[in-house]
Amino acid sequence: MSYKFKQKILLMFFGILVMSIFSFSPTFATTFRDVQNHWAKSYIDIASTYNAVSGYTDGSFKPNDNIQRIEFIAIIINSQGTNVRALSKDEYWGQPFIDAAVKSGIISSDEYGAMDESTFAENITREEMASIVVNAYISSEGIIDPVSTEEATSKLSDLETVSPRYYSSAIDAVALDFITGYSNGTFSPKHYATRAQATVLSFKLLVKLGVLSDADLPENIVLSKLKLNQGDLLKITLYHTNNTSVLTLTQDLYPSFKWYETGTEGVLEGYIPTNYSTAPGVYDLTLINNKTGKSSSQSLEIVQRDFRVQNLTIDPNIESSTKTDDAYAQYRKYFNPSRDISSPTKYYTESFLLPTSGKLTTEFGESRIVNNALTTYRHAGIDIAAPRNSDVIATNAGKVMLAIPLIITGNSIVIDHGEGLFSVYFHLDQLFVNEGDIVTRGQLIGAVGSTGFSTGPHLHFTMSYYRFDIEPGYILYGESITKQNYMNLMK
Repeated sequence: MSYKFKQKILLMFFGILVMSIFSFSPTFATTFRDVQNHWAKSYIDIASTYNAVSGYTDGSFKPNDNIQRIEFIAIIINSQGTNVRALSKDEYWGQPFIDAAVKSGIISSDEYGAMDESTFAENITREEMASIVVNAYISSEGIIDPVSTEEATSKLSDLETVSPRYYSSAIDAVALDFITGYSNGTFSPKHYATRAQATVLSFKLLVKLGVLSDADLPENIVLSKLKLNQGDLLKITLYHTNNTSVLTLTQDLYPSFKWYETGTEGVLEGYIPTNYSTAPGVYDLTLINNKTGKSSSQSLEIVQRDFRVQNLTIDPNIESSTKTDDAYAQYRKYFNPSRDISSPTKYYTESFLLPTSGKLTTEFGESRIVNNALTTYRHAGIDIAAPRNSDVIATNAGKVMLAIPLIITGNSIVIDHGEGLFSVYFHLDQLFVNEGDIVTRGQLIGAVGSTGFSTGPHLHFTMSYYRFDIEPGYILYGESITKQNYMNLMK
């Protein structure tokens, strides 16, 4: 690639200025207050290093805001080093870019029907953006491999919904890896593109043309939440890395943290569980690249939850027959190790289900006073009272790791859902699965009972990250299950 051509391509970054200069009068910034926990942070950082993207006077970048057609066209026109005529008096600022785009073949003379100011001020869709960047790549002497084009037709599930005029360009955009689709495997061609997506697409074009490389992107750590209630499970996603051996995540919440492959190149994920034993407060998570010496930090707040205290009266005969040394030894021998080994990949692709319906009698994390004596343990799940032999279903797809009767917990089932996530079912009347079975979401696995240390027919259900118990409500509904909200949640 010639030096002159590289210089033209580098103008793409400076072209991003246009979308802000003419529309929002922003100010340059090297850091933006609203991209710290955003998936596109690394792309935005690289662009800002080139003084290519600008923020707003309040220090924000607004990565999730939509981008207008004319704004994106201006970026691409500048990337080609195309001569743009001078703006005439009282003329729409974007008209010279529209004329240049039509002349160079980036858009057609009737691309959007009425080619007026209001039309170009509309938000650009993903299929429109894909067409523009592919046309720009081709006009910049880029080559598209026919084999890759053929393979691209089956990569995303909704390509048939692309408008006929953009279908070929959409296929080429997927083949060139400009468009990779969403996590559910869709292109979503009619969705509006965002400022973040426009920045990523411009970076990808520069990589494709050999001006930059993916190696220029620093690691980017993103937390699923910046404020977490006790009992919730934090998901950490790490972008732009393939070598965990040079990475260290320092944090004081969970000593056994580990990364998992996601199936997406350069993207890893991991989890930090919390429960009643996690002290409220602000925690720092710092990612260190031991090879480059670079580090990045995020702060996480753990919010205190008020856990209930429950009074229970248990038949002394049941208590004496189940709370024995032999019972505890059996529990430690069989139940504890059943949550030590988990599939490195998820068994599930859908949301989690409540295993049975009934009345919530005990919340997660409750302390208990049993026969007038305060126990030293917390309730590790939720209890749902239901008629004996009511159906109990698998909360999601997974592998049965345990399915046996235990003295304390009665007929018990443990299911591994992958990546350290387990579900647990106690006090069942019957077991309909065996250890080693692969179960599907919603499959019948047992029946409600009152076996083991129990006051009556109910299901004790919990979720855990390995042996660390977590509030199942956050996995199922995104909030804790309480006696105040369970009826609405369980509908």
